Amino acid sequence: MKKAPFLTKAQAEEIAAQYPTPFHIYDERGIRENARLVRQAFAWNKGYREYFAVKATPNPFILKILQEEGCGVDCSSLTELQMADACGFSGSDIMFSSNVTPAADYQLAYQLGAYINLDDITHIEYLEKLTGIPESACYASAEEMLKQPKLADIMLICTPDRCHYAQAKAALLKDYDLLLEKPIAPTAAECEELRDLALKRGRKVAVCQDCGHQWNA
Repeated sequence: MKKAPFLTKAQAEEIAAQYPTPFHIYDERGIRENARLVRQAFAWNKGYREYFAVKATPNPFILKILQEEGCGVDCSSLTELQMADACGFSGSDIMFSSNVTPAADYQLAYQLGAYINLDDITHIEYLEKLTGIPESACYASAEEMLKQPKLADIMLICTPDRCHYAQAKAALLKDYDLLLEKPIAPTAAECEELRDLALKRGRKVAVCQDCGHQWNA
């Protein structure tokens, strides 16, 4: 596909004659079109949402355009959180991903109801003492989540088939009831072991089929 600048040389020279340089010129139509193309490309994934990294272009006007196109924002500092708040983003509109994070940053992210990403399991205890753990929590893996104290009564397992046995066994040992996508496990012996473990620990296991996705590996 042939690409062409969104403004001509004459237009650029006219703008430069009016405004001191350097300056940035943004293509609003192009930004909106690209945001829509990304959303369209991931339309197969129900609930997908693009979170734009504020540090990439910390411009309130750009953020407002992306907000109008249904995007959220990914913040990595107190200043970016404040900018997101000033632009009208809140709650699940905001994702907070940071390293070596000051306490004030976590506190504001929590106050705004943002999704908070932790890149080290030891940060969970720190965040819990600082602000409390948000009602909704996400983990990088099932194994990481299962290291935590029991978080709910029931766990839904709909991971690739090869993962079912190990994750179901770990969940039963944590005393979760299970809603387990079929197959229960790759082998009959593993299915029987899970059955026996559930009976031993007094847990309920239900099996379901979810056609919302298809695993190819």
